[in-house]
Amino acid sequence: MDLNLPKTFDFGGTELVEIKHLETTFGISHRVALKYLHVLHIKPMYIGNGVFFSLQTFNRIIFVLSRPGSQGFLFPGSKGKKRDDLQKDSDYLTEVTEYILMEASTPQILAEMAASSGRDSSMIKKLIAADNAKSRKEPKK
Repeated sequence: MDLNLPKTFDFGGTELVEIKHLETTFGISHRVALKYLHVLHIKPMYIGNGVFFSLQTFNRIIFVLSRPGSQGFLFPGSKGKKRDDLQKDSDYLTEVTEYILMEASTPQILAEMAASSGRDSSMIKKLIAADNAKSRKEPKK
C-alpha cells in the first residue's frame, strides 16, 4: 500500500516538508500551494525534483494569523478571496505584513505555541524571560 506521503527533512531546528503537504492538507493544486507560500512570505526551497518549505515557519505564521483578535486572512483560491465584500474589508488580509513576520519570529510566539500545546512550562518561562531581556536591551526609537 503506497500512501504517497510528502518527503520531509529534519535539520534539528527546522523541518523541511515537500509542498505536497499543503496540496493534500488543503486540497489545493501545486500552483495554489506555491501562492500560499508567496502570500505568507515563505520562500520555497528547490531540492532535486521537489519543492520544499519550512514547516516550522509556516506553523508560526499561521499561529499568529489565527490568534484571537487577529485579522482574518483570505488565502489564494479560497471562496472568501472571491467575495468583493471581504476583499474591501480592512479586517481581512490577503498577504502577510512585515509586522506579522516580525511577531512570528519572536520567542514570545514560540512560548505561546508551546503553552497551547501543553509542553513543559519551564521551557515557556525561559522563552518569555529571553524575550523580555531582549526587549529591555533594545534602544527605544
